[in-house]
Amino acid sequence: MIRCSQSGCGWIAIAPSERAAWKQYETHILREHVEAVETDVPDGCVQVRTDDGEWKTMTREEAREFYDD
Repeated sequence: MIRCSQSGCGWIAIAPSERAAWKQYETHILREHVEAVETDVPDGCVQVRTDDGEWKTMTREEAREFYDD
């Protein structure tokens, strides 16, 4: 079972397969937890909102480590 990892979100995937559940999760995240910002982001980098509400540019690997902490 796949649950949304965002604080306070109770979303749970209901799907016939794990692959379908991950696709539902991706769609949920994009609809509910992603905000578009207009800025130049270098290739290979992403924008991540920190706990204090600020946006930080980092590599994908740095973003994974940021969210694992």
